[in-house]
Amino acid sequence: MVPTLNSAAASSQAGSAWGQGTLTDSDMLKLVSQLTLPEETGMVHGSSDTTCATTLPLGCVGQAGWIPGVPRLGIPPLRMTDGPAGIRLSHVETAMPAPVGLAASFDTAAAATFGRTVGAAGRATGEDVWLGPMINEVNYPTGGRNFETLGEDPYLAGQLAAGEVTGAQSQGLVTELKHYIENDFENGRNSTSVTIDDQTLHETELVAFEAGIRAGAGSVMCSYNRINDLTGCGDNDTLITILRQQLAFTGFVQSDWGAVHQTTDLVNGTDIQQPSPSFFSDATLAAAVANGTPAVAATADYPAYPAISGAQWKQALDTAVFHILSTMNQADLLEGTQYGSHFTGTPTPWVPARPDLANLKDSAAASAQSIAEDSATLLKNGDQILPLTNADLKAKAGGVVVMGPTAIASYYGGGGSAHVTPYDGSASPYSALAAQAGSGAALSYQPGYDLDGTVVPSTALTAPNPADAYPNWTLTPADAAFAGQPGLVRQQITTSAVASGAQPVLYTGSDAAPDRLDPTVNYTGSSTLPAGTAWRWSGLLTAPSNPGGTGWQLKVFVQNQAGSQLFVDGLTTTQRRINVAAYPAAPSSSYAGLAEAARSHDPANPALQQASYSVTLTPGQQLHLDLRVTAGTQPTQVQLRWVPPDNQTTAINNAVTAAKSAKKVVVFAYDDGQEGSDRGGSDQATGLTLPGYQNSLISAVAAANPNTVVVLNTGDAVLMPWATSVKGILEMWYPGQEGGKATADVLFGKANPGGKLPITFPATADQQPMYDPNCTDTSATGNCPLYPGVAGPSKYLAGATASYRTITGMAVNGIDEGYRWYDAKGVTPLFPFGYGLSYTSFGYSKLKVSADKAGGIDVSFTVKNTGSRKGSESPQVYLGASPDLPSSVQQAVRKLIGFDRVTLAPGASQSVTVHATAEQLSSWSTTAGKWTLGTGSRTVSVGSSSRDSRLQVTFTVK
Repeated sequence: MVPTLNSAAASSQAGSAWGQGTLTDSDMLKLVSQLTLPEETGMVHGSSDTTCATTLPLGCVGQAGWIPGVPRLGIPPLRMTDGPAGIRLSHVETAMPAPVGLAASFDTAAAATFGRTVGAAGRATGEDVWLGPMINEVNYPTGGRNFETLGEDPYLAGQLAAGEVTGAQSQGLVTELKHYIENDFENGRNSTSVTIDDQTLHETELVAFEAGIRAGAGSVMCSYNRINDLTGCGDNDTLITILRQQLAFTGFVQSDWGAVHQTTDLVNGTDIQQPSPSFFSDATLAAAVANGTPAVAATADYPAYPAISGAQWKQALDTAVFHILSTMNQADLLEGTQYGSHFTGTPTPWVPARPDLANLKDSAAASAQSIAEDSATLLKNGDQILPLTNADLKAKAGGVVVMGPTAIASYYGGGGSAHVTPYDGSASPYSALAAQAGSGAALSYQPGYDLDGTVVPSTALTAPNPADAYPNWTLTPADAAFAGQPGLVRQQITTSAVASGAQPVLYTGSDAAPDRLDPTVNYTGSSTLPAGTAWRWSGLLTAPSNPGGTGWQLKVFVQNQAGSQLFVDGLTTTQRRINVAAYPAAPSSSYAGLAEAARSHDPANPALQQASYSVTLTPGQQLHLDLRVTAGTQPTQVQLRWVPPDNQTTAINNAVTAAKSAKKVVVFAYDDGQEGSDRGGSDQATGLTLPGYQNSLISAVAAANPNTVVVLNTGDAVLMPWATSVKGILEMWYPGQEGGKATADVLFGKANPGGKLPITFPATADQQPMYDPNCTDTSATGNCPLYPGVAGPSKYLAGATASYRTITGMAVNGIDEGYRWYDAKGVTPLFPFGYGLSYTSFGYSKLKVSADKAGGIDVSFTVKNTGSRKGSESPQVYLGASPDLPSSVQQAVRKLIGFDRVTLAPGASQSVTVHATAEQLSSWSTTAGKWTLGTGSRTVSVGSSSRDSRLQVTFTVK
């Protein structure tokens, strides 16, 4: 039976574009009945959008997916854009702060602003569905996409997700909650099963998904991973029993891209397969409807399936299309049908007017900066080293020295589908600091960490002899004149692309440049290569007699190139090849979105894109080099650089020298969050460590000058072995395109940091929930079987081995995720969940707890600004365990049941009331399949973090 709409999800929201559709369930059922079978099957799988353009504002190149609609019935297409840090298309857009930063704001109003900003931009750029918010939890501390999440606590994540949903859909953009469910890691996400018990499932991520659904989210994305051995998009229990029946979700379920594994996923609750119709193809579904499908025997990876009749397939198809139309109706996208308010006699696709993108740009940037400032989380402020003062910037006092690559090349956001191409012209933190400090200020920059290296000198390069037997050079007899001389032979080649590993063709046109000897490869500034040309450099690189250690890097720096490759000792080994994708002129929006190690960092030189190849060199070792660059539509710049290991020592020594004479030092540090892989691979100790030499830099600088502040641009927790040596630590997360200005405002005190940690920061690598000391000698220390899991016997076929691995961490830890694990184990983290300082101080008083008629409680108290600056505080309410529940029911030592964010002038106070529902006072009963109230005497505490209780009372729950 086709389900009816849930009234909470379907209701119109005042002043909102959501819920304005006028079609009834009966109208939509009639629409379903009017669809031909090919039209129906075309609605349940992604297709190629042939109408895309590249220009703003409606250029949809780069969008994630497309459903064609049915024009003859007035049903428009659905265009889908990635998120969740903004609108991700091939053109520029407002790059919002990473969602984990939004979570640090502890501010539902900021979440609604975030959603409205994205919602308006999405509609202005011609999109209809936003693939966000992402509400998987930070369960694995090195998860590659932790920066996309809303933290480690399900209640916090749910409340912020609800704000985003309400905000985005108020602008008419459908939201898609993802990834349903437990896709908290990247390594092996397509081939891993999460073992989890029913109570843990209901009391962790489902809490956040439920909040998003209650806010009216129009769609849900099913995940890559398996849950208890069943695929995320084929699990009838999670998709139908829980999502549809328990949570009353009425929108559509769409697969993650490539997450459908069987055609039966349609019957089991997935409505749309993306990105292509491999399992939900028109022909496959038409045959299933016409003939039914036979029973399928179990395999090592999949359970047996019974025969399915053609009528059952047709019912599943009708239901899927009904779900899609229901959400489209909520978004006011069916008014052009014969049942809609814009029907003119002939069904014609109609969509509400879209806003003007140009008119949104300034307000969107302001929202991005405001949220970045709200997310700023001050972790340490010894001797009130922050904010910086005018006295700090006096030359006589030594001034302020800024260090670190992200001070110059802003870290806007993480990589993957969450990456948004920002508008051009955003200020870096250093440039924003300089602008505020003024021209006479003693503010300077020192790299400290060498990501760029230097141009490879001619003394390390030798031109080859054409008679050399090395097969990968295409030299002419005339090139013999260069043999043995310092440098590389440059040749002009055709711009025609050749297969990787194949030889390029020498360009022989009348305007061909003759072969020449280049002492170095250093075409920058006024010395560039003409647009539309291609070049090759060949020769030997010889290591110095004293290489100075391991970890050499060869680097190609380019700008305005259509493609570049450096081959080292051959053309066939991918490990010895550097590929540099084409990017336009820098600084540009595309360039700004590159990973930190893919950009240059010298403010005195052009902003170039870079790629690296690491090698260990022995004294006098020789490498064959083959560098190729094809110029784009503008003159191209290119450099061949290297970073000897002792460059880092030199860079750190220079930083120490500068630090000794400075009054204060501000060091910027970062980590790299990327979709597709977890930080450190399967080695969590490596993943929790700041990349490269950053820890060495911070420790050395702090030893030279204790007045050191570290500004972190990270997407999740990192280890801080230097935490006791520095006076200030400011976590700015990945702050989006306006992060430079926001960071400067916080450092100079124009904005007061009020963020709170939405994740726990461990003190050591083995002090976190997914560390397991019981690992074999052949495994990465402390990472199995809790993570990344192990392979095991098939659950479905006796004697067979499953092809996927199983993560047992959720089964071992249960509901004790994040701070709950630290509380249960009695472990003291480096910084606890909910922690964050301010430039002012706050007091708490007048705690009162009272019951309401619905079985919930109201917690009231007063917060007062006891300091001298205006500031924001996020008080948090935690609930202790019930003495009356049986021991078989898991309970947390304390769990977050409420929070607020208040902004107060010095001396001002505000009364705060936080409401907790009866469900929040309950635990999930696996036996009863429902929530069971935790009665008896329970502790209610209010404070500034999970470990900082300011007020506490015992209250009897009845």
